[in-house]
Amino acid sequence: MMATARQVLAIATGELGYNRYDDPAEGTKYGRWYAQTHGSYFGASGVPFCAMGVSWTLSRAGMTPPGGHFAYVPAGIAAARREGRLVDIHDAAPGDLVCFDWDDDGEADHIGIVELNRGSYVQTIEFNTSGSWAGSQSDGGGVYRRTRGWGSICAMIRPAYDHASAVLDALVVDGIWGPQTTRALQEINRTPADGVISDQWSGSSREMPACSADSWEWVDDPAEGSTLVRALQTAFGVTVDGIWGPETTRGMQAYYGVTIDAILGPDTVSAMQKAVNKQKGRRK
Repeated sequence: MMATARQVLAIATGELGYNRYDDPAEGTKYGRWYAQTHGSYFGASGVPFCAMGVSWTLSRAGMTPPGGHFAYVPAGIAAARREGRLVDIHDAAPGDLVCFDWDDDGEADHIGIVELNRGSYVQTIEFNTSGSWAGSQSDGGGVYRRTRGWGSICAMIRPAYDHASAVLDALVVDGIWGPQTTRALQEINRTPADGVISDQWSGSSREMPACSADSWEWVDDPAEGSTLVRALQTAFGVTVDGIWGPETTRGMQAYYGVTIDAILGPDTVSAMQKAVNKQKGRRK
C-alpha cells in the first residue's frame, strides 16, 4: 500500500528545525542518506539538499517520488512529466512537490512539499531554505515552514499517494456551513476541532443564512469569539476579533472570488467547501 500525503507531511513536520550548520557530521543527514542509498558521494559533500530532503521524506514513508529519488530538481520534474504526474500548479494539494524558479529563467531552482493550498498562496515545508526572505531561499541550510506565492512556482508534482482515506473525508458541497465544514476548517487551521464556532453575536445570524444552528453558537453578548474565526479573519485580511460580521463575510467573498454582498449564503459557502476539498487533497 502506498503512503498517504498525511503520513508524508507528518514526517516532514518532524524535520522542522534541522540546520546543516548544527550537524556535526560531514554534509547533511539527507545528503548522507542519498550517498549511502545511491552510491553518489557528492550527496554527502554538503551540496544543496532540497531535493534530497524531499526524496528522504518520501523514502521514510515507504515510497519514492515519480521516477525515483532525485537530487536535481529539473531531473525530478522531467521524471514526473514522463510518468504523467505533473498537475496544474493552482490545483496544489497537501503532499504535492512544489518546484520554484526564482529568477524566471525557465529552470527550477528549488523544491518543497505543499502543506496547504491557501487559495492565493501555498504553505510549504522546505529543505535547505531560510526562515525568512532575508536569507537564501534555495541554500539556506535549514528546514522551515514557508508561505509562497504562485508567481515563483514553475511545476507541481503529485506522488502516487494512497487517497483512500481522503475520499472518505471529502466535504459534501451543499452550501450549508454545518459541523462537517467547521471541523474541516478547524483541521486546516489547527484550531480545536469540535465542529462548533463558538461565541458569535446573534445579531449577525440574519445575514448568514447558510450557517447551520448546530455548528454556530449564537449569543447576545459575545466575550472572546472563536479561535477559528480569528484564524480565518487573519487569512482574509480583515479585522481580527474572533467575531463574525459583515466585514469578515466580505473578506471571505473576496478571498474565494465570489460576489461581494456581505451575505453569507449558499454560493459563498459552496465556494469555500470546494476550496477546502482542494486544500485537503480530497476527492469528491
